[in-house]
Amino acid sequence: MIDLLEFVVGGKVKLGVLFFLLTTYLAGLPHSPALAQDTHHWGNQFGTRAALLGGAVLTDTVDNAGVFYNPGNLAFLDTTTLTLNANLYGLENIRVENALGEQADFKGLQFNTIPLLISGAFRLKNSFQINYGLLTPVNFKFNGVARIDRLSDLIEEAESPGQEEILAESAISNRLQETTLALGISKKINSNLGIGLSLLNTFRSVDYSYRFSGKTLTNQSTPLLISRSQHEFVNYFTVRTALKAGLNYQGEGLGLGLTVTSPGLSWLGNGTISEDLTLVNVLNPQTGQRQSAYASDRQEKLKAKYKSPFEIGLGAHKTWGKNTISLNVTHFSAIDPYRIIEVEPNILIRPDLLPGISSSDFLNVETAMQAVTNFSLGLQRRINPVLDLMGSFRSDFSFYDPEPALGTQITTEFTQWDIFHITFGGIINKNQSNLTLGLVYSFGSTDSYFQENSFSDSDPNPPLEGSLIITEAAYSNIGLLIGYSFYFKKLN
Repeated sequence: MIDLLEFVVGGKVKLGVLFFLLTTYLAGLPHSPALAQDTHHWGNQFGTRAALLGGAVLTDTVDNAGVFYNPGNLAFLDTTTLTLNANLYGLENIRVENALGEQADFKGLQFNTIPLLISGAFRLKNSFQINYGLLTPVNFKFNGVARIDRLSDLIEEAESPGQEEILAESAISNRLQETTLALGISKKINSNLGIGLSLLNTFRSVDYSYRFSGKTLTNQSTPLLISRSQHEFVNYFTVRTALKAGLNYQGEGLGLGLTVTSPGLSWLGNGTISEDLTLVNVLNPQTGQRQSAYASDRQEKLKAKYKSPFEIGLGAHKTWGKNTISLNVTHFSAIDPYRIIEVEPNILIRPDLLPGISSSDFLNVETAMQAVTNFSLGLQRRINPVLDLMGSFRSDFSFYDPEPALGTQITTEFTQWDIFHITFGGIINKNQSNLTLGLVYSFGSTDSYFQENSFSDSDPNPPLEGSLIITEAAYSNIGLLIGYSFYFKKLN
């Protein structure tokens, strides 16, 4: 038989400390499982060629995307090029099994339109070249609802004989977007070597909400409602700046590239956090009496900061005949757990039966990053002067770190799986322009997804108890890549 306290408590295992403290008086304050493609460094690729080659362009000499990939590339550009449009149109599918219970999965299927890059270049009289680019490194949306309605033995027979009906619903809405304004300067040292430096200014915005409700009625002549409802909301924006330095060496049929990117410096940010939990007729095992209580707080205009890691990238290409193979290997360092938003220590639980317990014990937003190394392999074949075919295969390993999620604060990361991308397409070359058309297929899965509030016939308790289980999750995306570049004139 399941303890009714466990039935109504709900929320995250990470709040076990608070659960223990509150069992003397009432049920504890739960937190939602956090769902956000927000744990990947290589979610999108930018530029007409770079998108088809999977980012294996650290030695490229003909694409403005170098302002993001390797500013040393820009020194070899000989035209003022404006990339007017480079969009990815994709159908994205995400499924998390047992989000609330068996055959109660979180599913998200949506159509995305992502502007990948708008960029240009001009040259100064002192032989330095200035490049600019506006791009979207991250654009993630997820909306999912899971619901269960079934009979289970939830309450002691002496109080409610037979099985009770459990009705529970959980909903996630999460949107994350990053937009980067890149400004680059480069110089050609000699016919073989170019150097460059880019200033990457990134605006990040997050809108996250979680809603959960669970309820049952006792089997009595006058039924008693026992329930828990919760709504959690996080919204913030940050602005950060990083420097990227690059070298590009061009030999006969061979290219070598090196990039180093500083950690991002967050210099502006603002956020809002709210939490509302209501518990009705919760059994206090210490007194044997049922109690109702709520925990609620909303804090606005809080300072927010977001960090990005140190990066180092190595690239190369080799050309033979009409074929070119290219490689990009980039390492992203780890970031220890830190707080994106830190709240004030307001009163959280009403009635205030536990002095010293406040919002600051549970409502800060935390994150961390594990170190990852991504790779991309691209292949290009010149069919004729008008048409080039290209394809690539690249990794996009997740930097998800479970440590913050196992603590006592809020986390907003969702994607815990590694992703692989396959791209194929071509570039049609004209005198002063080119048109890029391609297909992108992405896939990923994991059988070690940390999921909370899951319900099964054999153990009906977890969705309201807050137990943590390991389940499966899958991701897929198929997209159409369309890009256009216009060449204005030769640079002096």
